[in-house]
Amino acid sequence: MKLFIFLFGIVVGAAGYHYYHQPASSAPTPELAAPEAPAPAPAAAHADQRSITEKARDGALAAKQAISQKIVEWKLTPAEINQELEKTGRVVRNKTATAGQTLSNARIVAVIKGKYALEDELSARQINVDADAGKVTLRGTAHSPELIARAITLALETEGVVSVDSQLTVSPK
Repeated sequence: MKLFIFLFGIVVGAAGYHYYHQPASSAPTPELAAPEAPAPAPAAAHADQRSITEKARDGALAAKQAISQKIVEWKLTPAEINQELEKTGRVVRNKTATAGQTLSNARIVAVIKGKYALEDELSARQINVDADAGKVTLRGTAHSPELIARAITLALETEGVVSVDSQLTVSPK
């Protein structure tokens, strides 16, 4: 019985894989086509033919560009980070609260730690995150001012966060 279930799973998986990776037909069958349906635009047809890897790469590139823009917008360039660290030993950024944004402190911390865990160069273990009514404090180390900026940006982009007080320091790798 176990062998049958195993083989059935393989067959279903192979059929699903084949169906999912089957190229989209360019012309609908006559009996299913509606006469008033417009032909798909060439760009839309091309977008449907892109692989998941290409879509993921495009999404990652768009996210990287958005974060780079936020780093400049929030004055989190390496020079600004270094200047503030030398002056006060911390970097503080505020943003306006959006109406209805009240998340628990534990959820804010979990979301930020999850973002750090997904980053290759940031260590969720080396950055301590505390939250109190939307005010987040970061303590620990990062390997460069750029990574401190990234950590602050990811925290600021989290729903429910109204300010970030970064007490992160730069430590060599």
